[in-house]
Amino acid sequence: MLERLAVQVRQRALGTVLDVQTVTPHMRRITLGGAEVAAFVQGEGVDAPGAWVKLFVPSGEGRAYTLRTVDRAAGTVRIDLVLHGESGDGPASMWAAQARVGDQVSIAGPRNGGFAPPADTRWLLLGGDATALPAIQSIAAALDAAMPVEAYVEVDGAAEQQPISTAADWRTTWLRADPGEPGRSLCQQLLHHPLPPGPGYIWLAGEASAVRELKLYFQEHGIERHRLSAKGYWRTGNADHRD
Repeated sequence: MLERLAVQVRQRALGTVLDVQTVTPHMRRITLGGAEVAAFVQGEGVDAPGAWVKLFVPSGEGRAYTLRTVDRAAGTVRIDLVLHGESGDGPASMWAAQARVGDQVSIAGPRNGGFAPPADTRWLLLGGDATALPAIQSIAAALDAAMPVEAYVEVDGAAEQQPISTAADWRTTWLRADPGEPGRSLCQQLLHHPLPPGPGYIWLAGEASAVRELKLYFQEHGIERHRLSAKGYWRTGNADHRD
């Protein structure tokens, strides 16, 4: 699916936790359902690759999270939350670590995840950290077999790696994160990275400073604006970064 997807309608829904799974030691998957979520998932743009919502925990604080999967028939959404993030335990991370079936939280959105390859795209380059993995998984599931993809993902170690299911011609390179300098491994890999011939598309997400460095590099080396999406999901030392 390589077409521009606009998210126009936004709404808020109260959801009930139906299931809690441990994906990796530092990532938890929460399945939300209920009458309001069932109506929410019928809206426009909710299943666009990388679409995200604001998750409001019982304290009232909200954080942005990608919709990992959407099941319109079941009326549910799944959200993967990183635990013990580099910037400290935020309210959503702390809630996810203790979430139980029957708990209630609200979501608001959806909003577009910025994945919009032009129709003539011949290759994809994806880069991100653990916080970008749910969006990368969402993008992977939407691609067809004809698309060559290189994905570079920075995580804390082998235990944080995840299988990625896709029909695309996909290759994942897992990078070991530097605890003292998040995003550095990703930058070292992608700065001066040779790109395939022909028109392509680059999607980047993760620590804001690293994403900005990569964005500027690709722009300075001729990547056109409509062929580059770069989202700073979080910033070191900022508990609620907004890009």
